[in-house]
Amino acid sequence: MGGFFQNVFQVFFLIGYLVLFVISILILKPFRVHHKRPRSTISLKLSYIIFLALLLLFTFLLLFGEKELEEHDIPYDTLFNIHFLIFLSSTLIPNIGIMIRRNIKKKRLEYNVFFTLINLAYCVYMIWAISSHKWALM
Repeated sequence: MGGFFQNVFQVFFLIGYLVLFVISILILKPFRVHHKRPRSTISLKLSYIIFLALLLLFTFLLLFGEKELEEHDIPYDTLFNIHFLIFLSSTLIPNIGIMIRRNIKKKRLEYNVFFTLINLAYCVYMIWAISSHKWALM
């Protein structure tokens, strides 16, 4: 019976994640072109959308993924390890960056490029963690 409820729970999480992702795309309007900074604005928004998709996949794996460890893998004995701190910062920094972007008036091009690079760095980390199965150690 526990398997049934876990499957229902997974379906609810998937539906919630999809709704969150679609709402984020609708609010962000990633292909709306800015007349002064078209490339940097689109790159910031697209990098955030890709980041958000990877973050949602990563959190789904943390919650429901099979945590099969190899013999030489040892789970972390403390909560505050480097992977957890990177994951925690990835839930805050890109989201704050995308929310306050309209309040930045001066040096907006540099701001967009900086947060595009931050989003891409988190994307590379999450792709590495998912492909190397390091998420199972958390």
